[in-house]
Amino acid sequence: MQIHLKTLAATLLACCSAVASAHSADTVDRLFDRAAQRDVSAWNDLLKLAAQPDPDALVAVGFLREHGLGTDRDVGLAVANHARACEIDGTRGCAQAAYFHEFGIGVPMDAAQAERYVRQISKDGVADVELLERRRRIVYKGLAEAEEDVEMRLPVIEYLDRFVGSASSDDRNLMERIGFGRRDVLRLARFWADQDNDPEMLQWVGTFYNRGYAGVEDKDALALKWWRRAADAGEPSSQNLLGQAYLEGRWGTDREPQQAVAWFERAAAQGDRDALMNLGEIFYLGQIVPVDYPRALALFERAMEEQSSRAPRYLSWMYYNGQGVATDCPKALQYRQLQRGQRPDPADASEFLSRCHADQKSRGTAGLSPPGLRLEHASTFHGGRDGRVACEPQFVVTTDKLGEVANLRITVTLTSDRGGTTRRTLAFSPLGLNTMKEGLDGREADPFRSSVLLPLEAEEFCAFRPDFRIESATATVNGEPVDLLKRGLLEMKAAE
Repeated sequence: MQIHLKTLAATLLACCSAVASAHSADTVDRLFDRAAQRDVSAWNDLLKLAAQPDPDALVAVGFLREHGLGTDRDVGLAVANHARACEIDGTRGCAQAAYFHEFGIGVPMDAAQAERYVRQISKDGVADVELLERRRRIVYKGLAEAEEDVEMRLPVIEYLDRFVGSASSDDRNLMERIGFGRRDVLRLARFWADQDNDPEMLQWVGTFYNRGYAGVEDKDALALKWWRRAADAGEPSSQNLLGQAYLEGRWGTDREPQQAVAWFERAAAQGDRDALMNLGEIFYLGQIVPVDYPRALALFERAMEEQSSRAPRYLSWMYYNGQGVATDCPKALQYRQLQRGQRPDPADASEFLSRCHADQKSRGTAGLSPPGLRLEHASTFHGGRDGRVACEPQFVVTTDKLGEVANLRITVTLTSDRGGTTRRTLAFSPLGLNTMKEGLDGREADPFRSSVLLPLEAEEFCAFRPDFRIESATATVNGEPVDLLKRGLLEMKAAE
C-alpha cells in the first residue's frame, strides 16, 4: 500500500510540476513578446521572474540580451543568464552557455568552459545521450555559421523543425535539453524573419504560430498576420494559404471568394502546385466563377508537372467526360490508375472503358431532350465556421438523365417565422456528367446530384418556412445557356 501511495504521490508531483512549468512558460512568453517591443513594465517583470530564479525567464532574458531585442545588446550578460539557468537543474540554458564559449560568440573562445557546460546538461529521461550530443553539435555549428551567413538561417530552422514539429516526444525532449523546444524555435525564426524580412522565414513563423508553438489563444490570427507578410513579399505557399483563408473563411477571415482567386492566381503564377490545383478546381466547379474547362485543364496539367497527387483524378474525369478536351477513354483510364496507384487490372480496366464509351455515346444524344431538375432543402447544419455563422442549410439539386448541367445558379427567397425575408443565390457544381457512381475523391457518389451549403449569419432564418420561393434559375445545359424557369425544367421538391 505504501508503495502505491508513493507512486501516486510521485505521479501527482510530476503532473503538477508539468502544469506549473507550462503556466510559467506561457507567462514568460507573454512578457517576452512585450519586452521585445520595449515595454519597460514587461521587461522588469521578466527580470523579477529571472531573479527567483525561473529557468524559462532566464533563458528568455538571455535571448533578448544576446540579440539586443527591447534592450541594449550585451552578450556577456546573456551568457550569464543562460549559465544561471543551467545551474538550476541542467534542463535549460546549458547548451546555450556552451555555444557562446565554444564558438567565441561575444566572449573569448574557451573549449574547456564549453565542455563543462555540456556536461551539465541533464540526461534524465534522455534515451540516447550520444544522439543528444550529435544533434547539439549540428545545431550550434549551424547557428554559429548563421551568425555570419544569412543563407544558413533557413537550413537551421528547417533542421530544427524536423525534431520539434511532428517528431516523437523523445525527440522533442532531447531538443529541449539542447535549448530548442518549440517556443525557442519560434523565437529564433521570428527574430531572423524580422531582421531579414526573408519571405520563406516569414512563412515559417506563420506556420509555427498555426501549429501552436506559442501557446497563445489567437494563434490563427497571428499565423495569418505572418503569412500575409510572407505573401506580400512574394512567398507562394503563403499566397496559397491566404487564398484558402478567403475561400473558406478560415483563421479569422471572412469568406471573400474573389480575394481567394486573386491570391491563388499569384501563387499559381509561381508554380505552386497546391495553388494550381485550388485555382483549377475553382474553374472546374464553376461555383465562384463561370466554368472554364480549358483553363482548368491547363492548370491541372501544370499541377501534374509539379507532381501534384490531386491532379490525376481531375484529368481522368475531364478526359472521361470530354470537358475542355475530346473524350479519350484510354487516357482517362491511365490517369485513373495513376491517381489510385494501381497496377492495371484487366477486368476493372475493361469495365471502365466500356462504361466510358457508353456514356460518351449517351452524351451525344443528350441534347435531343432536356433534363428535368429538382431542388430541395435537405437539412440544416447549425453553428460552424468558428461561430461566425448561425447555420448552413443544405440544398440539393438532382437531374433525371445523363447530360451535363453546369454553371447552375438558383436564386431563392427564404421567409422566417417572423415574416422576414432574405434573398440568396445558390451556386452548384456540375452534375449529370456520367454514370460512374463515384465522386472526384473516388468514393461512392450520385453523379446526378449536386449539393451546396448556404451560410446564414442570422439565427432568424435557420428555421425558414419550407415553402421558400425560387426567383430565378439558369444553367449551361449540354453547352447551351438555359433559363430553367422559362423552360419549365426546374421544380421544387415539397417538404416532407
